[in-house]
Amino acid sequence: MKMGLLACAFGRHTVDYANMRKAGGMHVGRCRCCSTPMEEVEPHVWEKLRVKDAGLGPRNFV
Repeated sequence: MKMGLLACAFGRHTVDYANMRKAGGMHVGRCRCCSTPMEEVEPHVWEKLRVKDAGLGPRNFV
């Protein structure tokens, strides 16, 4: 098992700075190991990108 994937499982993602882009006034990128989308909320502080659900999740039909 790769040590990077183990770190990602515990929430310690590392951003790939070579493929970082600017979108909507902030920087976005992906984790090096697991390709999770990340966004820079403050300088040098990264969080996982919050993706809104399009309403395509499981539903109850009556």
